[in-house]
Amino acid sequence: MQPIPYTDSVEQLQPEEDEHIRRCIDSLLRTNAMTFDLHRHGYRATHAKSHGVLRGTLRVHRNLSVELAQGLFAAPGSHDVVARIATETGQLDDDRAPNARGLALKVFEVEGETLHPSDPGHRVHDLLFNTLPVLPPGTAKKFMEITEIRERHFSEPKKIDDEVSQRPDAHELGAFGRLANIHPLAHAYYTQGVFRHGDYVAKTGLYPGTPEQQALASREIGDDDSRGVLQSLIEEWTSTRDTVFDVRVQLRTDADAMPVEDAAVDWPQDLSPYVTVATLTFPPQHAYSPQRRVFADDRLAFRPWHGLAAHRPLGSVNRLRRRAYQELGAQRGDMNAVTVTEMRSASELPD
Repeated sequence: MQPIPYTDSVEQLQPEEDEHIRRCIDSLLRTNAMTFDLHRHGYRATHAKSHGVLRGTLRVHRNLSVELAQGLFAAPGSHDVVARIATETGQLDDDRAPNARGLALKVFEVEGETLHPSDPGHRVHDLLFNTLPVLPPGTAKKFMEITEIRERHFSEPKKIDDEVSQRPDAHELGAFGRLANIHPLAHAYYTQGVFRHGDYVAKTGLYPGTPEQQALASREIGDDDSRGVLQSLIEEWTSTRDTVFDVRVQLRTDADAMPVEDAAVDWPQDLSPYVTVATLTFPPQHAYSPQRRVFADDRLAFRPWHGLAAHRPLGSVNRLRRRAYQELGAQRGDMNAVTVTEMRSASELPD
């Protein structure tokens, strides 16, 4: 099937969307304040607990089709990158509990019009990935509802589970807890939401790029592991081996089966498979030095709206993220009395 061309009409503002976004952000700000009271430290509202921070290279492949050779992938070549691997929630969770893991990526020296709000010369593109192909609360309204439930029962996780279990979408919302709890470098990672892909619309995924890395899926996390085992596993691997991911793009080919406004819908791969466009490679390195951890957790920000206009985020959840990441990042900086770093080069990442 042929990919559907991008037009501004692929997005449709949802009823009362501005109110839902405002309420969601306000709830997240209050929840972050409660988390600060627990730890006397400001953490991200999502993906608070990091497990590894890596410096590497993105190599865009040659001879891509016209439909795939768009934006960041328009021309073959290499870019320096920095990645942070973390767990989904805004708390410092036990690694032995199944949950979604995230991989946030900064790509440097990109070419093209930027979405950066204050710096049109900004040449950095941020991409955020997660181990579930979809985002279960797939609209700003549902995201607001779940955020308010988590705030309401902040100190009583069982009550959160009880209230969510009464919802008609409870099974979908519980998807993170059903994910395989395996070595973080064996997962595939997905953008979940929808993004412009130059003249088209797409989602992007990262897939383990070598048989040895794929075989790490056999390393399941169990009760005998430590609560911080994921950091140890990443450091053990990255200290002596390359870490490789294939970067793949799934183009939108069916408007009904591949909605833009609901990030909870998994686009069928039989209608449009993920196709490799680039390779991520991280050479051997120390992935979790104290200097890297502090830099990545406290000073570094990954924001989906800091990047190329050719890959503009689409859909109500992404419109929520545009405002949320800015406000929540400012709150985190104030709590920790640090200035958020706008990286210009991967060399700024400490060893």
